[in-house]
Amino acid sequence: MTSVGTVTRQIAALGITGKKEASSSSSTSNSTQRHMKQPSQTNVAKLLTKYAAPNPYANRPTHPSSLRNPINTSSTAKPAGTVSQMKQLQPAIDIGQYDGGLEIENEKRGQKVYGEAAEDLALDSSTAPRSATREWSLHEFDIGRPLGKGKFGRVYMVRTKCEPKYIIALKTLFKHELVGHKVEKQIRREIEIQQHLRHPNVLRLYGYFHDSTRIFLMLEFAGKGELYKQLSKYGSFSEKRSSRYIYQMADALIYLHSKHVIHRDIKPENLLIGLNGELKIGDFGWSVHAPGNRRMTMCGTLDYLPPEMVESKEHNEKVDYWALGVLTYEFLVGNPPFEDRSSQTNTYRRIAKVDLRLPAYISGDAKDLITKLLQYDPARRLALTEVLRHPWIVKYRPRNREVSA
Repeated sequence: MTSVGTVTRQIAALGITGKKEASSSSSTSNSTQRHMKQPSQTNVAKLLTKYAAPNPYANRPTHPSSLRNPINTSSTAKPAGTVSQMKQLQPAIDIGQYDGGLEIENEKRGQKVYGEAAEDLALDSSTAPRSATREWSLHEFDIGRPLGKGKFGRVYMVRTKCEPKYIIALKTLFKHELVGHKVEKQIRREIEIQQHLRHPNVLRLYGYFHDSTRIFLMLEFAGKGELYKQLSKYGSFSEKRSSRYIYQMADALIYLHSKHVIHRDIKPENLLIGLNGELKIGDFGWSVHAPGNRRMTMCGTLDYLPPEMVESKEHNEKVDYWALGVLTYEFLVGNPPFEDRSSQTNTYRRIAKVDLRLPAYISGDAKDLITKLLQYDPARRLALTEVLRHPWIVKYRPRNREVSA
């Protein structure tokens, strides 16, 4: 097993996390909606948090001496602490039990593609025109437990065999199925966008490679799992928790828009939670790099579509402002504001009319923010920089977080 010092050495901007599944007899076992289990070895989680490589884009102090100068345990070295303290710095990081799913699924679903599609899906970060990585292949990883299952494949917790041995989430995509759904160009765009993003609230894409039947994405491991599962478990979030999430989302969207990236599919299902409880935008399937900021394509999820998309009008980055308002409402209430489960047509109509009904139990400040974001006219929606300064955000913002200019 590797030590925390070894895991973190030479990995700039990489957050490493490790979790061991808790017993199924926990107090939440009666819930029908379960999110990822809490770690049973809390000391490991604390050590991983403390000794993870620093994220240069996060506004928090780092400890470079712990990362760049691992403790020397040779006989000539003078340890900084007791023997027990030294041992505590080298916990076994459990990546869980592999279920053989990669081989089993590849036998069932792995079909080669040919021609132009094969060229489109021959994706390898080692040959990227800029920020190229080293060459990677599947046999260079120790495969651990499955983290999730998507439409085109599974996600596994893995650890690199080579030094430094670090932990990531490995996402598989079956080429034949991508071609069958005609999304091969969309996947290329998603990868090209995400690989260059560097923000503490955006899931990092470290590299990617492929074989004859699959594409593999090397993603940052979000230690606390999917936000949607937490929202399903609790029904809704407190105003404090919601406010802090929206602060992080607004900050991340300001960054994306500065890079001319419009996300276009903000929703709980596309958000993950890091080991320290921070949000991570984790899906860029509908994102677009649009320097001109004018688009016509209707995309995203119905409950989060803004009026201009519902009415097939031109749209720009302010579709993300609207989605932020919908997200704020859903965090506090537990469902989207314009949802009509009896009819999609009614949902469209409610969005077009901005038929917004705010429950009485939501605070006045939260209502004010939601109302200012959910404006029919995109030009009237509250700017994201103003979201960061809104009273509801400022009230709950951690003291060590500063507002960007």
